[in-house]
Amino acid sequence: MDESLDAPVQRTLDDLLELVSFTDLKSRLEVVRRFPAHYEDEHDEMLAEVVRQIRPYLRNVIGVTIGKGGQGKTTLSANMAGMLAAEQEKLAEQGKKALPILHLELDLQGDGLSHDFGLARSKFNDRGAALASAVTNDGPLHVIKTDRQFLHVVPAGANNARITDALGALVATHGRAAHLLLALLLAQISHLYRWIVIDFSPGDRSLQQLGLAAATHLTAPLMDSDNASVSGLANLAVLAKSTRKTNPELGVAAMCFLGFRKVQGKPTSDLTIVWQKLGRALQQYNVSPDVILEDYVREGRVLAKEARNSGMLAHEFARAAAGQWIDPRTGEVAERPRDENGRLIDAKRAIELANDHAAMARAVITRVRARNQQLKEATA
Repeated sequence: MDESLDAPVQRTLDDLLELVSFTDLKSRLEVVRRFPAHYEDEHDEMLAEVVRQIRPYLRNVIGVTIGKGGQGKTTLSANMAGMLAAEQEKLAEQGKKALPILHLELDLQGDGLSHDFGLARSKFNDRGAALASAVTNDGPLHVIKTDRQFLHVVPAGANNARITDALGALVATHGRAAHLLLALLLAQISHLYRWIVIDFSPGDRSLQQLGLAAATHLTAPLMDSDNASVSGLANLAVLAKSTRKTNPELGVAAMCFLGFRKVQGKPTSDLTIVWQKLGRALQQYNVSPDVILEDYVREGRVLAKEARNSGMLAHEFARAAAGQWIDPRTGEVAERPRDENGRLIDAKRAIELANDHAAMARAVITRVRARNQQLKEATA
């Protein structure tokens, strides 16, 4: 008997992925080109009508952004998308209706999320080339169906710089209507997804405006307790108000905290003091402190780093640390992960971190659903 028949089939990551192309989308540029460069006063009603038509299709779009860099945006958006996808998988197992989650990144780097999703070396990772074409040149949108059944990803990277260049020319010719290009794109496919998570940085103004015009609910993380970080987070409320003509429904759904200690499951004074500072800053902008989540992710930078290096999200890494992760490439139980010193990852800590991410994702979605109900009632 050939012993090779009993050996697990070793597949590459790309064997588990599928590239799906949306090729029959209506032209976004055709809509934008109706507007002259200096339409702000004369054509406000025309812009408002376009916005009115697309907004109901974008209420499942969550934007994850930050006031300044290094605050956990990538970690938050990747794990939130992964947790939401895992919830949809559970619904499917129960025989209930389930739809995939789409994660889309607007960033000139994109390396972090490629590693988080384990797609850094995939042949399907075009570093944002197709996204740039889809947004600014009516090209098809390419989506990677990952090895996680209900998680789809649009990769980003250096090619997103093409969006910045093209959008600058379009804004010069057609005004702020060009900021609707991503919104017009997502409005056509949003019915295929339960939630769409957009990760975008405030570092590039053009990409930021695209994200702000497309999202309905903003979520923002904070990892530092300094005043600059707190002020940057509070300024998001002002940012949301500055986009009223292209997105009157945009609002802050939740502000989240990552990397703060927990003692017996409770926050320490380090976090409670930051909560108070942020609450006061929000009140200065007439924003309710209720947007601050009580659920937060405890300190776990080392675990987060090891999970990223392994191409796993928090809940996957926790299962791997507990010896319960099935490697999708072999169908076998994967070896427990080790840190850079060769020591086994502490399963208890990894599970606690994953539970924190799950609780925070549920809290965000609770706020998003509440906002959606308010928007529905306001437009009834």
